[in-house]
Amino acid sequence: MAGIVRLERQTIADVDFAITPIDSLAPSGCVLERCDFRGARLDRRMRPLFRAASRNTFRECRFDGVDLRGIDPGTARFEGCAFDGADLSGWSAMTAEFVDCHFAGSIQDVRFYGRPWGPTASAMQPVRAVNEFRGNDFRQAELVRVLFLMGISLSAQRWPADDEYVRLDRIHQRLARGRSEILRWRDLDARNEALAMVRSLSLLYIQQGDVVARRSEPGTATRPEIQTRVWETLAAAL
Repeated sequence: MAGIVRLERQTIADVDFAITPIDSLAPSGCVLERCDFRGARLDRRMRPLFRAASRNTFRECRFDGVDLRGIDPGTARFEGCAFDGADLSGWSAMTAEFVDCHFAGSIQDVRFYGRPWGPTASAMQPVRAVNEFRGNDFRQAELVRVLFLMGISLSAQRWPADDEYVRLDRIHQRLARGRSEILRWRDLDARNEALAMVRSLSLLYIQQGDVVARRSEPGTATRPEIQTRVWETLAAAL
């Protein structure tokens, strides 16, 4: 296929992009149904697919095992898509929407937003005040430094059931009361480290009421035992 094929408001169905020259396709305002991206190479050249002027909707598409690190999801909408084993490292989904999607395997360093945020938010077509984020299944996922921010409803998702994760409501009330408890800790080093973690959480979740997190998050400045103790304190705060 020579040149660029531009599609406006079309439905693209049942395409295997592992064998289709995807870099020659520039859809805008299109619906991609049951398309298979497994085995496809998605890099910076594929940005127009996800960051079209009028957003594209991916419906029941397969991204299993795909390296998506070079892709910014932009304003795209994903409905019933599978991301099992996909590498989403570094994603900051500030204007993307996810509905009834399935995630499995290790997910690292990703941020999902419940409201449009960032420099592209005002240029979205169509404009919206909320990123729809519901019905997503994370039960088979390992969440490592994954954040759900700015109004995402935790009760509208499915989460891992093991005790490695903590899920708390009314996080700001818990942080205020937990801080008062931490100030009574006798170990000065542990207390200062815990207070720094509380300050960080207060800023991080400033527009998020409920949180889900690992009790001990690897790769962070706070020692694992302090993290666990802080979360235990917050859980008991109310």
